[in-house]
Amino acid sequence: MLKVISRQILVLILSFLGITLLFFTLTQLTPDDSNVVWQGHVRSADSALAQKAIELGVDDSYVYQYINYLRNILSGDFGLSITSNRPVLSEFLNFIPATLELGFFATLIALILGIPAGVAAATNKNTWVDSLIMTVTLIGYSIPVFWWGMLLIFVFSLFLDITPVAGRISFIFDIDKVTGFMLVDSLLAYPKYQLAAFFDALKHLILPSIVLATLPLAVIARMTRSAMLEVLASEYILTAKAKGLSRFRIIWVHGLRNALIPIITVIGLQSSILLTGAVLTETIFAWPGIGKWMVEAIYRQDYPSIQGGILLISSIVILINISIDLLYAFINPRLRKPV
Repeated sequence: MLKVISRQILVLILSFLGITLLFFTLTQLTPDDSNVVWQGHVRSADSALAQKAIELGVDDSYVYQYINYLRNILSGDFGLSITSNRPVLSEFLNFIPATLELGFFATLIALILGIPAGVAAATNKNTWVDSLIMTVTLIGYSIPVFWWGMLLIFVFSLFLDITPVAGRISFIFDIDKVTGFMLVDSLLAYPKYQLAAFFDALKHLILPSIVLATLPLAVIARMTRSAMLEVLASEYILTAKAKGLSRFRIIWVHGLRNALIPIITVIGLQSSILLTGAVLTETIFAWPGIGKWMVEAIYRQDYPSIQGGILLISSIVILINISIDLLYAFINPRLRKPV
């Protein structure tokens, strides 16, 4: 297990260095009218800008500039936002709780619906149940996120008036930002609003969570079906049937427990889909997370926020995937044994 952990730490370091090197190179190649560097030399058209550029080290070698850039990143300095003049890291930490809250509930919906759907499709192979579930998951995998979100808003918000259209909570509630997670902060304001604020925040969370969960749900359901079909055809399942174990125990205890190994890997891979899907989902539902923040930064040409935001999102995806790999190695003893 120690070798697995060491290998994953090495992968983490190399991945981080690769991402930072890529972003730094793209920054150097990006044309910018405010940049006083051209082909590695300081322009002499404006002596004041040239002197400032020399002080900042932009006339140094490529390697030296990258080392300085890496030092700033590791110290938490991602630059200042052009629009707000605040540190990019502070802006990111301000918006990330909303995205994490949305991603958590989307993942919860995908797991609660996706795994049972995959099991039902596997245990009813080649029947109408299997065909129906696979057809629905195929539609969910193919449906455009923006169209699906607008359709749900039209049906449940405008036509049926069940859920709110956008935002995290109604304007009538003044919730102090303590943790950044609206459901938690609304409960912390319990004596003031009783439970009305909590249920209002929960209603705002329903539609964006469903939209964001649609694609991961389809992937998890199809992967669960594939894994369960392989497990149910194995010899130890046939032995369990011969011993007279109940159908419930064979499927949900012996079968699903062993099928979860590849499913966990798929769940980890969906983290990047959740973060990238959050960009469209948060824009549609005016959800104040990092996705909406990144879109606004692009519109305003806030390059430090764009660069820092993408770098931070990439780092989170790498950490999640490596954590999933470690969990996979922990629950699968074959990966811990030398070949």
